[in-house]
Amino acid sequence: MESARRELAAGKKGRLLCFNRLLGKRLSADMTNLNGLTVGTFHRELLRLAGLTRPPDNPRSQFWSRELPERAIESLINGGNAFLSDFLVVDEVQDIATDQYLDVLDLMIAGGLKEGRVLLFGDFERQAIYENATGRERIRARAPFMTSHKLIYNCRNLPRIGYQVNVLSRLHPGYQQFRRDDDGIDPVFHQYQAGQNQSPLLNAAIRRLKDEGYELNEIVILSPYQDTSTAATTEDPWLRQILQPVDGLPARPGHTQYSSIHAFKGLEASAIIVTDLDQAAAADHFDSVLYVGLTRATDRLIALIEKTTFRKALVGNR
Repeated sequence: MESARRELAAGKKGRLLCFNRLLGKRLSADMTNLNGLTVGTFHRELLRLAGLTRPPDNPRSQFWSRELPERAIESLINGGNAFLSDFLVVDEVQDIATDQYLDVLDLMIAGGLKEGRVLLFGDFERQAIYENATGRERIRARAPFMTSHKLIYNCRNLPRIGYQVNVLSRLHPGYQQFRRDDDGIDPVFHQYQAGQNQSPLLNAAIRRLKDEGYELNEIVILSPYQDTSTAATTEDPWLRQILQPVDGLPARPGHTQYSSIHAFKGLEASAIIVTDLDQAAAADHFDSVLYVGLTRATDRLIALIEKTTFRKALVGNR
């Protein structure tokens, strides 16, 4: 956001794009009414370029991966300078670094990816959770002169959260420096048996954070799952009263939001509770999903993790 603001202050026009819908909504809200800036998700920009207000009902995967990029490319070629940006800033680039999408980005920017003013942010080690193992190499092939810098300084988490992430998600070498000072409070990991109802643990975790002084709307519950998560399926009367899905807007007072880890990627909250951490029942990339979930917490982290999963995570790092 700061980079885009500096470009705008210099009289340039451009785009600030990301992958995740909720993050795009947040960026749009934070960067509203700035002349010369197009901000939102990459796919929303593809729809705009293609002249579509919304995707078709129940679109096939091919619509997003091939049909929509082709229509956007046609518009960029036919539109000439009208659709050309002076600068391009992309977050979560690891999730859109495919040949088809890079073709679109190449046409968006004056000078293309090779010679244009381009700033890309991506985590190809622990946040490439959408099966794109060759994304970094594809970008290097398109932009061989682009300088690359590795961020090893943790700017979000308190140190004790970061150190636990090092261990449990197998980061090597892991975070060594932190921007924030330690407050002496450790993350909390509650172990449960596979198949156990986690609602009582979730209830207790929220009440614990309330006792520490957190408002309900400062807490976010994350899970590897969306519709089948503990928060979405709980029958606990109090939880059903206070829980609501994340919609990209601030939670109302008296309510706690919940989301899948995938959908919340790129965002953060003061207090995070992660549920349903069972590697045996999870899909691929469990280490990456675990990393993303745990690192959303800026100040307080409580995780409900299956006993065998927790033990394997600890043993695997000895």
